[in-house]
Amino acid sequence: MNARVLAILLAIGIPMAAVPAERKFAAEDRPIVQAARQAGQGSPLVRIGLTPASKILISSSGSFRVLDPATMKPAWKGSYDGELAVVLEGGPKKEVGRVFRIQVGAFASEQAAEKERDRLSAKYGAGGVVHFVPDRGSYRVRIGETSTRESLSPLLDRMRADGMSGLWIAEEPGEVVSGATLRLVDTASYRSEDSGRTRLLAIPAGGKAVRVGGVSYRGVVELRLDRYAKIRPVNWVELENYLQGVVPAELGPEVWPEIEALKAQAVAARTYLFKNLGQFGEDGYDLCATPRCQVYKGLPAEHPLSDRAIRATRGQILKYEGRPISAMYTATCGGHTEDAVEIFPEEDAPYLKGVPCSAEYDARKSHSGKVAGRKVEALLSGAGGDLTRDWALLAAAGVVSWSGAVAAAEPLTPSDLQGSAAALAALTGRPQSKVVRTSFDSLGEAAEEMVRTLGWEERPQVLLEGRDLSAVLRDPDADGLPEAQRRALAYLALTGGLAPFSDGRYRVERPPSRGRVVQVLVRIGDAYDAFGLKSGTVAAVDGRRLRLVRGKGEVRLGLSDAPYLFGYGGGRAVTVTELDLWPGDKVRYRKGGDGRIDFLELVPPVNGVADDRSSSVYSWEVRQSRRKVEKAINRRIAIGTLQDLRAVRRGVSGRIVELEVRGSRATTVVKGFDLRNLLGLRESLAVIEIQRSADGSVESVVFAGKGWGHGVGLCQVGAYGMAVRGQTYQAILAHYYQGSSLGSI
Repeated sequence: MNARVLAILLAIGIPMAAVPAERKFAAEDRPIVQAARQAGQGSPLVRIGLTPASKILISSSGSFRVLDPATMKPAWKGSYDGELAVVLEGGPKKEVGRVFRIQVGAFASEQAAEKERDRLSAKYGAGGVVHFVPDRGSYRVRIGETSTRESLSPLLDRMRADGMSGLWIAEEPGEVVSGATLRLVDTASYRSEDSGRTRLLAIPAGGKAVRVGGVSYRGVVELRLDRYAKIRPVNWVELENYLQGVVPAELGPEVWPEIEALKAQAVAARTYLFKNLGQFGEDGYDLCATPRCQVYKGLPAEHPLSDRAIRATRGQILKYEGRPISAMYTATCGGHTEDAVEIFPEEDAPYLKGVPCSAEYDARKSHSGKVAGRKVEALLSGAGGDLTRDWALLAAAGVVSWSGAVAAAEPLTPSDLQGSAAALAALTGRPQSKVVRTSFDSLGEAAEEMVRTLGWEERPQVLLEGRDLSAVLRDPDADGLPEAQRRALAYLALTGGLAPFSDGRYRVERPPSRGRVVQVLVRIGDAYDAFGLKSGTVAAVDGRRLRLVRGKGEVRLGLSDAPYLFGYGGGRAVTVTELDLWPGDKVRYRKGGDGRIDFLELVPPVNGVADDRSSSVYSWEVRQSRRKVEKAINRRIAIGTLQDLRAVRRGVSGRIVELEVRGSRATTVVKGFDLRNLLGLRESLAVIEIQRSADGSVESVVFAGKGWGHGVGLCQVGAYGMAVRGQTYQAILAHYYQGSSLGSI
């Protein structure tokens, strides 16, 4: 790189990624490092623990070898072309049991945790343990040990009587299993070989990938026997290749196709790895592959757009005071993130403070603008439905030529139907038939003629049984119609093209109005994508032009002189002469023959201005019975019959950070992330409403909330929203991790 280019990069604040030195591994692991190098993996290597099981299937798109990592000699055959199973030999005859203990608190240091364990063990005469929780970086003190939750009740009552709060029933595996080894089974020949080893190494030939349970992974895969007699596959893979399986799994490029958001996700994921490198070192790997750490789905997850984001940010991580930050991130924050200390007390960092999910929001600057359209008279069907939107779409596409409520109320004529059929045929490439009737004396006659003329004549005959017609229509007046008319009418009703009146009748004896067939025409057109409707996300409005995010890129489209415009409110499309558009709004549009937009509608969700508002779980609501909620609570804190749930304190984002749980046996306060785990909620940014029976007992609980995840750090959908508004990944990261800075690994 020449000095001029280097100076430019430094001047605009882009950190230069250093080539990382190889990590130091134990002597017993060095042969695996060498094997990974030969498989095409660069520096630094990371070890990702995949899901453990009692049986692991190994394969590859080519041949592969299974070696003893201690000697790097074949554990059985020289190589394999098919599928190989790795199973346990001499393991337990049944699943390792579970034990239950009372968790009394979390500590930053092992020494403090051990001191508290010893104090409580002596006081209550119950053994205690200290568990290091890798993904939280804290030491948990747990007292007692029983084979059932109920057996802990006496000890739990004593501790609560002494004023202890925040007690939690923890479930964990029982005793460590020893004496098991690994056996290899060739599934093609049903032959097996006892390797007598507790570690094996699968190496693909020719730079291919290793498949574990049918999922392909770059690099090599070590198979380790863990302390609970499970086989743990560990993928040894280069950091940047690892990110190729993480970034699209965490922020799908097909759903959130904004390169700057994906760059932000890449930097956050890379930083998270470096901060937590060696987190599960005692078990022989660095990070797990699940949401407990960060999701890793290997080669099948890789995507060109996220690959590009990873390359563009290669080697970049976030730092605070020269060290990698704890780059936590959440799926959808519901409009505001939370102070980390309120959710995870051990994560009290200045860069993990709650912020609005709308960076530097200013209505005047953030508002894209207004677009103007034509005035449209609201059009209601005789059956009470609103036809305005569907009529406008037909008018824009040239399928109907009449307009207004008066014209809509006029009888449908054969020439009306013939004109619409001809227009739809031209748009769909479907054949049309000539209307043979000179008038329509009833809805039944019109329905039969519509399905024939518009090319749907075969559908009612094939897709409806005669015995189904009465059940579909549920109108006694229709029973006397000729079968062809009944079939046509039933099929149009089944598709939603025809709706009954408020009394459930279709008025089959009356001639239909023009308005009566509007929805029929739209349903038929939609079946063949006749209107060419496209979806996009508003990025900006520039006068009479829109900049829209579509798929993996952007489009810029002009508006016709008098487009049909529809907003959204009250659960339906509403006609407007001016449409307010904001960055991130979802719209659907149609282009006319001149390439300009002649039909534009706002589509849900319409959730304000938060950058994460486009998420399907931006807001949600669930109702659960008392028994279901009570059962979940008693698994963890044993309060007896549920009597009340009350938010004691909320954080800066509005999340419940302290919840009082009152029961017939005990009352306790649950804090932070434990609250979400206790109730099984998508988020703790929620309102809790109790429904009671006549006697005052709890009958059910309604949870109305926003977001999905723990709500700390970068909001993934919010990052997408910022990117849509034109923000760079540097700005996104600076907003969610305030006070941190970009640096190199």
